[in-house]
Amino acid sequence: MGAMLDRFGLTEAQFSVLNYLARRMPEGQSVTTIAAAVEVKQPAVSKNVSKFEGMGWARFEAMQNDARAKHVFLNQAGHAHLQDVQQALLPDYLAMMEGWRDEDIASLTARLFRLVDWLDKNRF
Repeated sequence: MGAMLDRFGLTEAQFSVLNYLARRMPEGQSVTTIAAAVEVKQPAVSKNVSKFEGMGWARFEAMQNDARAKHVFLNQAGHAHLQDVQQALLPDYLAMMEGWRDEDIASLTARLFRLVDWLDKNRF
C-alpha cells in the first residue's frame, strides 16, 4: 500500500489522518484528539496536518474558548484527494470481494463502521 500512497504524496500515517479527518469532517478535531485516535505522536500529526494545509486539503481554526488551541478541518479539496486515493485502492477491494453477495457486503460494511466508531470513542 505504501507504494500506491507514494503516488498520491501520502504516507500510511498521513492516509490514516486524512481518513480520520474525513470521518469527522463537519466538526474538525484538535491535533491531540487526532494523535490519540490514529495512534501517532502529536508532533507527527502536527507535521501531517501542516502539510495538508500547505497542499490546500485542510485548514486550522482557533477554538472559541481558547485561541491558543486549534481545530483541524478537512476541506473539499482534501476530501476529493482522499476519494482519489480510495478509488485507486478500489480494484484490490473489488477483487477481494468477488463472489460476495450484496447483502453480505452491506452487512460487513455496517459492522466495520460500527467497529471504527467504537474504536474512535474508546481508543484513548
